[in-house]
Amino acid sequence: MMKALYAPKVFQYWKAGLLIISLLFCHGVGLAQNRISGVVLDDAKQPIIGANVLEKGTLNAASTDLEGKFTITVAPGATLTISFIGYLSKEVTVGNQTSFTITLEEDSQSLEEVVVVGYGTQKKVNLTGAVSAIGGEQLERRPIVSTSNALQGVAPGVTVTSQTGAPGADEGQIRIRGINSFGGSDSNPLVLIDGVPGLINQVDINLIESISVLKDAASAAIYGSRAANGVILITTKRANKGKTEMNYRGYTGWQSATNIPKVTDGLTYMRVFNEANMNDNGYVLYDDAAIRDFEQKYKANPDNFDWQKAILDGSGFTQNHFVSLSANSDKIRVMPSFSYISQDGIIKNTGFERYILRNNMDVQVNRKLSLKLDLSYTKGDRKQIANEGTVWNYLGRMPTNIPIRRNGLWSEGWVNINPVANIEEGGNRKVTNIEFQGNISATYKPVSWLSFTGLVSPRYRTTNSHNFIKSIMTYNDDGSEAGASNTFTELTETAYRYTFGNYQFLTSAYKTYGKHNFNLLLGASRETYDEKYLMGYRRDFTYDTYEVLAAGANNETRDNNGTHAQWLLVSTFGRLNYDFDSKYLFEANLRYDGTSRFIAANRWAAFPSFSAGWRITEEEFMSGLRNSINQLKLRVSWGKLGNQNIGSSYYPFADALAIGSISMAEKIYQLVTQNTMSNPDLKWEETTMKGIGVDATIFNHFNITADYYDKVTDGILLTLYTSQLTGLNAPYQNAAKVSNKGWELGINYDDTFGDFKLGLGFNISDVKNKIIDMKGQTSGTLLRQQEGYPVNSIFGLIADGLYQSQEEINAGPTQFGTLKPGDIRYRDIAGAFDANGNPIPDGKITDDDKVVIGSTLPRYTYGMNLDLGWKGFSANVFFQGVGKADGYLNSHYVIPTVNSSAVKTWQLDYWTPENTDASLPRLSTTSANNTQNSSFWMKDASYLRLKNVQLGYTLPKSWTQKLNLNSAMIYVNGQNVFTKTKFWKGYDPEIAYDAGASDGVSLGGGNYYPQVKVYSVGLDIKF
Repeated sequence: MMKALYAPKVFQYWKAGLLIISLLFCHGVGLAQNRISGVVLDDAKQPIIGANVLEKGTLNAASTDLEGKFTITVAPGATLTISFIGYLSKEVTVGNQTSFTITLEEDSQSLEEVVVVGYGTQKKVNLTGAVSAIGGEQLERRPIVSTSNALQGVAPGVTVTSQTGAPGADEGQIRIRGINSFGGSDSNPLVLIDGVPGLINQVDINLIESISVLKDAASAAIYGSRAANGVILITTKRANKGKTEMNYRGYTGWQSATNIPKVTDGLTYMRVFNEANMNDNGYVLYDDAAIRDFEQKYKANPDNFDWQKAILDGSGFTQNHFVSLSANSDKIRVMPSFSYISQDGIIKNTGFERYILRNNMDVQVNRKLSLKLDLSYTKGDRKQIANEGTVWNYLGRMPTNIPIRRNGLWSEGWVNINPVANIEEGGNRKVTNIEFQGNISATYKPVSWLSFTGLVSPRYRTTNSHNFIKSIMTYNDDGSEAGASNTFTELTETAYRYTFGNYQFLTSAYKTYGKHNFNLLLGASRETYDEKYLMGYRRDFTYDTYEVLAAGANNETRDNNGTHAQWLLVSTFGRLNYDFDSKYLFEANLRYDGTSRFIAANRWAAFPSFSAGWRITEEEFMSGLRNSINQLKLRVSWGKLGNQNIGSSYYPFADALAIGSISMAEKIYQLVTQNTMSNPDLKWEETTMKGIGVDATIFNHFNITADYYDKVTDGILLTLYTSQLTGLNAPYQNAAKVSNKGWELGINYDDTFGDFKLGLGFNISDVKNKIIDMKGQTSGTLLRQQEGYPVNSIFGLIADGLYQSQEEINAGPTQFGTLKPGDIRYRDIAGAFDANGNPIPDGKITDDDKVVIGSTLPRYTYGMNLDLGWKGFSANVFFQGVGKADGYLNSHYVIPTVNSSAVKTWQLDYWTPENTDASLPRLSTTSANNTQNSSFWMKDASYLRLKNVQLGYTLPKSWTQKLNLNSAMIYVNGQNVFTKTKFWKGYDPEIAYDAGASDGVSLGGGNYYPQVKVYSVGLDIKF
């Protein structure tokens, strides 16, 4: 009776479903078949509920009931395969026997599953921190160039936003458990590649063995002053013991824009602007003769007016090839690999190429000493057109009654800006990144329970950019010059050189005393950073095809610059793990960091954390439930983390002196001045986090993880008002405080039904972010930081519909400019307050009526994954999305007839006396009222995206053996297949998340390379 209470009905439904499938698909079932019955037990002689019993070589299957019993009809001489997750499969030959008692053994490898954590690994069942582990096989199936995007939607509490699909610049912006800081401080997580800090997008997705995301203080405190924003640990693949194997994985595909703002034709443009000018000035801009002239030219060559077609003329072709070799001898294992990626842009003269050479080597010198020697070389070349943002700005803006060329010459476009001419002849911007890295470590184990590890990892990186902007003359209809889009031809060359040093020493000890298990880690590290910057500038090139500085004019317009910066971080750290009988778990971490980025008095800080776990299913009172509740663990944690990456300088406590000159009495004098007050009391931001979590495995098929956390970041940089008597600008101070509270849930289901495999995954998380202290100050006019509201809020007027009559306007508050019916009405809330605290309107709309109207912080981020397999066929479908977020566009991107912009198709629903329930205000080119920042131009930016779908087929072994192959798979793949959203048509809902902006968000504009969908076909071959 007790077991019946805890057994799910779902297994009964599965059993019924499997029987139906068996009746539909099994073959060879006839009168001569045998009816077999039996019971499936575990090592403790307890029945296993829901075990799969399969007639080998068929789809004929059954599952065990609440008592572990089964019945199945099979052919004479059949073999039964009995399987259950967490246990080793077993085969039984039927023969003449009709009743069986079958015992399954636990799969010890499954029980020993380990997860990479800071400076080591831990058994997953013994983890007390909040760690999300992602296997490499989850990532390889997607055609991803930037590895950061691979984390989008796959782990609860990890928010990844991507503004663009530009070749070589489509990296995702990662936030773990909310946003901790603002004002220019770094909110990016710390990324370590094989234990050494690095760039996540410099690792080829095919090289990754696993990714661990350390989300709470308990798991991340071991990294101290750089762990406040979370930690991402990437482990690359290494050669396995066994036979030599070679692997090729590659795909080719084509990219296209997921969304572009579709525009109307030139006739519609002229009609709409005639109406707008009538509203504003009482006359039309285009008379009948101008319209007839356009019609004739358009009829003669319609493509000459299709700006979007001419702009989006790149091939979009992409390819990725990866080759690796896994080889080993008795003492040495090596895994050399080569990766090549190429992307052509969806506009001409843009693209990206990247080469990665890597070799991971393991040497077992003797029984006690082992070495790791890893070397990597990366080279990436990105090509853009000069001033590329201008092209994307005009993709949906260029008036569609203006031709691209006039009599074979470039037309004036708009104010002498011709985006197609810019693509073809406007110059280029090239960025080359080269990186060398070595990772050399030695581990010595004098005894089995003690090890010493030393690591040295030098890293050298250069970034060189070449920005050549050419002057392009445009022409009128009569062939006369209309003016140049760029006043002169100019070249800017910049070069950054970065040198990193990483040195570590670790001691690890593990001892067991009866049921008491201890694991102690002690370590020290030293990290160095050196950066040099050089810049040169020339203009007025005599030969505009010779793109070198020496070809520019050697006159007073030339320029150069250079800087040099360094920092040093020295640390000691330790971790103690204790468990009693693998039942009661405890972990303590402590890191003591010293940094050169603060003065001596504030240079050192300690970052502790404590966590505990209780494996409830190991208790005796749970023994009767272990067939249904296989694993249940409770976790609690508390810890303190730091962030030294604050402000825009490596030395935030000091202000750089300004160097200039002044002319007096016909002489030039050099000046050195201080413009901003320094603050030697600055120190790191500190984040304190506490949390509770539950891990469970139910019915051997469902894995569930749930967490709740409360995180507070203090000491955020803020500029407070100071006396103007100093004559200096106010300095930064550690003054602001931010709170993040949230929850996470992840559910996975895996099962096998004969040859059919099913995997389901779902994760969702939410975070409530709030600035709880800014010392009464605010910052930002559209993107707002304000006490009581989330970081990166949207600030503006509250729109209250459209005015329908002059009487409504007369009865309403004073707004902006001359109001007419069809203009936006704003809510007047800036007056005094009544006895109940409600605002009393003051009769006028001003900046005082602006409030926080929305939040850009994504909430309810989720991902859903479906894996199907049947014999050699496989299918994977991955959805990802955001349940709640606000986005904002303004100006010509959404407001009709502003800046003489092209008319989008959806902008035709504007207010007129005959269309009073329109979605947009009346047409106007001069209105100051309708262009105000307000909730009218804010949209719901939540979305659901079919992020990836893949169909594959693995060739049968009988085929591959004839070709001397271990395995071969062919697949087709679709990335960013469709997006369902309520955001502005033609624009992606993630368009505001600008990784280059100081706070990671840039509102209002839409001049970005769009997101792209990719359709590809690929091969995965193992030799």
